Order: sequence, then C-alpha cells, then structure tokens
Amino acid sequence: MSSSTVLHTDISEDLCTKDLIKGSLYTAIQHSYGIACWSNPESKSWDIIIDPQPMLLAENKTPYLHKLPSGFLIAPFKANAVKYFIQNKIHIQLGATVHTSAQSGYENLLEDVLQTSAQQTPSLADLIPATDILPDTSHADCYVQGVDAAKEIIQKNEMQKVVLARSKVQQISLTSLETVVLNLREQYPLAYVAIFFHPETGLWVVATPELLLSTDSTGTFKTVALAGTQKYNPAIPIRDVSWTHKEIEEQALVCRYIINCFKTIRLREYIEQGPRTIQSGNLLHLKTEFTANTQEVNMEELGTTMLQLLHPTSAVCGMPKKQALDFIEANESFDRKLFSGYSGPVNMSKETALYVTLRCAQVYSNAIVLYAGAGITADSVPQKEFDETNLKMDVIGSAFNSIPS
Repeated sequence: MSSSTVLHTDISEDLCTKDLIKGSLYTAIQHSYGIACWSNPESKSWDIIIDPQPMLLAENKTPYLHKLPSGFLIAPFKANAVKYFIQNKIHIQLGATVHTSAQSGYENLLEDVLQTSAQQTPSLADLIPATDILPDTSHADCYVQGVDAAKEIIQKNEMQKVVLARSKVQQISLTSLETVVLNLREQYPLAYVAIFFHPETGLWVVATPELLLSTDSTGTFKTVALAGTQKYNPAIPIRDVSWTHKEIEEQALVCRYIINCFKTIRLREYIEQGPRTIQSGNLLHLKTEFTANTQEVNMEELGTTMLQLLHPTSAVCGMPKKQALDFIEANESFDRKLFSGYSGPVNMSKETALYVTLRCAQVYSNAIVLYAGAGITADSVPQKEFDETNLKMDVIGSAFNSIPS
C-alpha cells in the first residue's frame, strides 16, 4: 500500500508532546482503534502509531519478524497464546520537530488526531472502563508460601530457578495519563517507556529496562541478560556496588540460557559484554549484552529464530523452562496476561526492538493492576523476595501516585 508523508512545520507551538499523546490516545480509544505510543531508551522522542483494524496473530506460532509490516507487536507471557499487532497506518514522530505520515486512505484519521489534540480533550477516564473485580495476590503470606514451595523443589534438584510473580491492585483517580508516561520517561532514562491499547488487551503502561531482542538496519542482532535486583543507594557509586552470591548466580543462569540458545542454532560468532551494574530509577540490576552480525553469520532470520527460543526467558520464567512453567501454572493464582510477555516496534525504519514487559500495569479508570516477579533460587529469603516485588511494582505505582487527582 502506498503512503503519503506530510511534514507539519506549521503546528502550533502550544500543541506540545503532551497534547499529541493525549489527543492520539483519546481518538484511538474512543473508536476502539489500536494505538501504541513509545519512547526508546536514552531518548526523549516519542513515536505514535494508530491502526483502525489491529490484527490478531495466530496461536502456537512465533511471529515471522522479518515478514511483518511496519508496526508494533504485543505478546503475552504464554508463548502459545494469541499475539496482537498494531500496523503503522498513521505515524506521528515527536522530537525536536513533529513528523506525521499516513498510509493512503488514512489521511482523514491523521487530521482528526491533530484536531483532537488541539482541543480541550476530555479526560481519558471517560473512555476507559472501571472494574470492581480484579486479581489481587498482594498478601505477603501467600507469596512467601510460594517461595518456600519453590525452594523445596529447587533443593531437590528438580529446578535451578523459577520466577514467582504476583499482582496487586492500586486504586487511582485517573486524570492525566499522558503526564504519567512523560514523567516515567524523565525518571527512567534508560528504560523503554510505552503506553498501548488494543481492543483485545485493554490499556497498558510499561517502563521496562530489559531488551528481549533487537535487529537494526545494519544487520546487528542484540539481546541481553538482565537479572539481580537491589535498591539503588545514591551514597554508593555504581562501580562500588556489591552483589550477593544469589544475585550473581541468578544472572549467570540467564546468560547460560542465552548461550544455550546460540548453541542450539550453532551460532558461534557473537560478542558478550558484561555483566555490569545498571541503574533503572531506584533499582539496580546486573546486565550482560550479546550481539551478532546477521550478515556475517548468514542468518537473516536470526531475530525470529531467537524469539522462538528465548521467550519466555529464564529471567521471567526459570530453568529448566518446562519445570518452571509447570510450577508457575500450579502456584500462581492469577493470569499474568501481558506481564513478562514482550512488546515493541517491528520494522520501523528497518529496525525492530522488542522489550520484556516487566514494570507494567493494566489501566482502568478507577484502578491499576500492578505485576512483578522475583527469581527464586536455593538461596532465596522469602520475605526479601516479597519486598523485591514491591520495589518493582513501585516503578509504575508511584508514577500514578504522583499525579494529583
């Protein structure tokens, strides 16, 4: 399908990023269109795409990344579940200047978005449903019992690690969702920050530090191992941060998982860098990066192949994968939905970047549902693991708390 591109150099200076995010969200959600709005790590720019007919991708199949059109991919934790795709029908790029484009036939939708953004748009709370039946596994006793059960299995050498998750409901007064995501961008400069809506998934906010995989226009493939969590102490320089044996081993397990995936496809020419300590807001993590050149190794489909092997990774599931998945199914009393799945832009300017949906919330008009997990090993202390999930939930929870009602 042909596309037409219009450069809007005459957009009012008063029509700022905040207005365009709000106007785009309002227009899309009002009509049940798919929308994705995201900002890449170490960037203050935003991309918005809207699709009046968002797609569902087949169950039990890994998406062929290199064959998908330009758009935004959303996948739940369960690898065999339906995935969701928002195609790039209209595209708004918000940076130093505003660039807009629309596929042929969608020019009027683009104009509607710009007009809505220029008006006093009603609150998004008017469009987002409220809910009074929500999953909530916020009690410490329940989670601690799950950690104890996991440790018992691990000590029998039936698992090496499992990621046990929980959900928590936080009541909110939703007045300025666009401010929430802009504040997250400021507070977490190294994170991928996104807000997206698909009629089948509802509305979600994400601010995650973990890249699942990326491929760029030069053919470079990248994935990371991210594990280990502790609270950031500004009195201690990053280079002087120490990690416990449990956290170092947890990180090593994720690295070995990735390397085993490379071995499966006989990929030997890759670069490993790390682990190093990174800061994500008030949290610290251990991170190792792996890169490979798809042209040099003659693996054009490396992104798709690795997506099939990686998801769900050891960092969100455990090892061995089957035993960890079985434990999660038996012991988590809620549906993870999109939490610990992945999302991100696909084939946008010949680049793809999928991120693990970690720090996230599903948004209702009266509440958000927060999700977080912790990696359980033989050295885990149950109460500390529970406290870690609270720290992770606070990334999104505090962003909503800081918005006046």
